[in-house]
Amino acid sequence: MVIRRVGAPSLQCAVPSRGQAGSSEGDLDAWLERGAPTAVLRLRGSLRSATAATLREAVEGALGARPAAVVLDLTAVVADDELGLWVVPAVAGDAARCGIPLTVVAPDRRLRTRLRRLGARHVEITDVIPDAVDR
Repeated sequence: MVIRRVGAPSLQCAVPSRGQAGSSEGDLDAWLERGAPTAVLRLRGSLRSATAATLREAVEGALGARPAAVVLDLTAVVADDELGLWVVPAVAGDAARCGIPLTVVAPDRRLRTRLRRLGARHVEITDVIPDAVDR
């Protein structure tokens, strides 16, 4: 398994490139663990409107590598506002357009409920990392 700090995205599928993360960089950290065939994107910190670009860029970077699937691990994330959470359904749509399944891991039941209310019903949202993922 390769672990690396997520950098600038380089997508080849039909996901539009976004601007750089806002000045609040550091409030939300992302690490990409690549294990065949699934990429696990682990986040830690505060997800809010000011840090949502960090999540989007991290997912775009993961999708650019064309894994068989992406797991978005929100175990260590505090969702501070609804605007920051809106990026999760958006990146799930990006993954779907690339033909890559995206699973969101959110152990906090309230966070899972909030995500579903925002329209993330078409993406798998679970409380644990799927067993099939090589750790």
